[in-house]
Amino acid sequence: MSKAEDIKVFAYRGGREWAPENTLAAFKNCLELGVDGIELDVQRCASGELIVIHDQDLGRTTNGVGLVGDITYDEIHRLSAGQWFDIGFREEKVPLLSQVLDMVAGKLLLNIEIKNAPMAYPDIEEELLAMLSDYNHNDKVVVSSFDHYVLQRLRKLNSDVQLAMLADAILIDMPKYAVGLGVNYLHLCFGSCRAEIVEEAHQAGLKVTGWTANGRRAWLDAIKMGVDGIVTDDPAELMVLLGRAMRLD
Repeated sequence: MSKAEDIKVFAYRGGREWAPENTLAAFKNCLELGVDGIELDVQRCASGELIVIHDQDLGRTTNGVGLVGDITYDEIHRLSAGQWFDIGFREEKVPLLSQVLDMVAGKLLLNIEIKNAPMAYPDIEEELLAMLSDYNHNDKVVVSSFDHYVLQRLRKLNSDVQLAMLADAILIDMPKYAVGLGVNYLHLCFGSCRAEIVEEAHQAGLKVTGWTANGRRAWLDAIKMGVDGIVTDDPAELMVLLGRAMRLD
C-alpha cells in the first residue's frame, strides 16, 4: 500500500478549478503550486503539429468550430482557448506540445494522453516519440491511452518509454493483461477502482493512478485503496489534505 506522503498529485488537464484546461496558464499555475505532475491530452491538427487539447471538436474549449484534425495550427492559434472559462483568459491559446515541454523542462511529471478516437491520427505514436527524443527529461514522462493498439505500437517502437493503460472499467485479469501490453501503469477511473485491483497491480509490478477524483471523501478513499497517484481537478486542495500545502483563505 502506498503511503499518503508518497502519493503523486496530478492536475487534470492542468487543474480545471483555477484556469482553462490544457492551457499554458493552467500549466504555469501547476509549476507555481508545486504539484507532482500534469495530465494533458495530445492530438494532431491538419498542418501536422501536435497540440494540447482534449476534445476532437473545438467547440467546447475554444471559440471556434470544427474538428482538430481538419484545421491547421495557424487557424487554431487565432482562437481563444480561455474566453469560455473567464474573460480574463481570453488571450490564452491552444498550446503546442513543444511549448509545454519547454515550459515544464523536467520540473514536473507529465502524463501525456494520446487522443486517437473517434478520429484516428495515423503514425502519431512515431511523431510523439520523435519529439520526446529531444526532451531531456523522459524519466518524468508517461504516455497513456485508452487505445491498446496505440500502447502496443509505442512499446514496439520504444522499449524504454513509460506507458499507462487507461481504463474506465475493470477487465478480467486486468493486471495480467496490462503486463502483457507492456505498460508500466494502470490509470483507472476512480469510480471503478478497488483496493484488491490496486494490490494485484502492485504484485504484478504496476503502479496505479486513479482519475478523476475530486473532494475530500474521494481522496481519502483513494488513499485507503493504496493508489500511487491521484488525478484531480483541484490539486491545491488535495495537497492541503496530504499536508504538502497550506490553505489560502
